[in-house]
Amino acid sequence: MKKIYCLVCCRGGSKGLKNKNILKFYGKPLIYWTYQEIKKTKIFHKIILSTDSQKIAKIGAKIGFEVDGLRPNKLATDRSNVFETHKYEFKKRNINDQNSLACVVNNNPFITSDMIKKTFHLYKKNNFKYIVHLAKEINYDQIFYRQCFKKNNKLIHYFRKKLINSKINRNQITKTYFNLGDIRWAKINLLSNFVLYNKNIAKQGNLFLPINKFKYIDINNYEDLKNAKKIFIKK
Repeated sequence: MKKIYCLVCCRGGSKGLKNKNILKFYGKPLIYWTYQEIKKTKIFHKIILSTDSQKIAKIGAKIGFEVDGLRPNKLATDRSNVFETHKYEFKKRNINDQNSLACVVNNNPFITSDMIKKTFHLYKKNNFKYIVHLAKEINYDQIFYRQCFKKNNKLIHYFRKKLINSKINRNQITKTYFNLGDIRWAKINLLSNFVLYNKNIAKQGNLFLPINKFKYIDINNYEDLKNAKKIFIKK
């Protein structure tokens, strides 16, 4: 029987929010809340923490994560490919598609055990064939065909034909979503290669669990942290 692993990656050099992964959030390090929700699912054989920081490793191990040394510094820069970190951690433990299933979870206090269990159910129900994410619905004003790039001090639309043919009434617009990478169920070879991962989604699409965009915040700066604290206490 295949073992199921959870991998959480937390580098030490976060820029938007210094020491983000271990900032105190309602009296506990941020990674504490993530760990507790993962553990509550009772799905995983091991919950692995990958970090380049001795301080994060020490706190993570105390909380309950499995920490097997630090990852190389080259895998923890601003330009590092996190999929290379996944590959490094899986290879180090001989975790592969023949013997294991895996989920990558980002450090976010709004991830719940229910989200993890529901996404796993989707993955299992479809015979582990499709990648599974969380997803948020996009506001009409941010819909994809309104996206532009700057050229000669003008904004040029990427999807001009779609824009011209678009409807004025919001009720006529097909709901549009974007994937969140905060929970990723996928085959280990896909979690180990960013290009293959994206090719798979582009070719097959992916399964998703819709989440309430007003009750879920991606914490990247102090303003996000401030708003997150207001919402989290209600949760």
